[in-house]
Amino acid sequence: MKKFLCFLLVLILIFGVLSACNFNQTVTDVAANNAKSTSKVEAMITALAENRMSDAEALMHPQAKEKSDTGIAQIKLYIDGRKAEAMTLQSINVTNSVGISGKASQEQVTFKVALSGGEIVHITSYYLSNNAGEGFISFQMVLGVI
Repeated sequence: MKKFLCFLLVLILIFGVLSACNFNQTVTDVAANNAKSTSKVEAMITALAENRMSDAEALMHPQAKEKSDTGIAQIKLYIDGRKAEAMTLQSINVTNSVGISGKASQEQVTFKVALSGGEIVHITSYYLSNNAGEGFISFQMVLGVI
């Protein structure tokens, strides 16, 4: 009986060590994937903020470009082929806006989104509008957790 209990204890210890190693590798993989997605999102947001539409669209998944019924282009962010329901958000600053929940003025809107790898925020939507030279464009960004 003692030999059986010792054998069982050894098995439990071996599986515990293997599980711990696998968990650490998984955490490392997730952190690496988050860093890659975050840098892509930051580049896309910077391009949108600086009114560089072709650069922003080049970073988007092909399904991200959609037209609404009104003809206003709504750009929905996609990251690595998945709908970006979307970014882990730390803070938003909109310099000349009337608020992140409404439409900003027709002037070029400059804005900054600071991303954080660990903070979970409620999923919300907001629209920023600017004049991109080809007409009125509304950016829709859904902020939350990937």
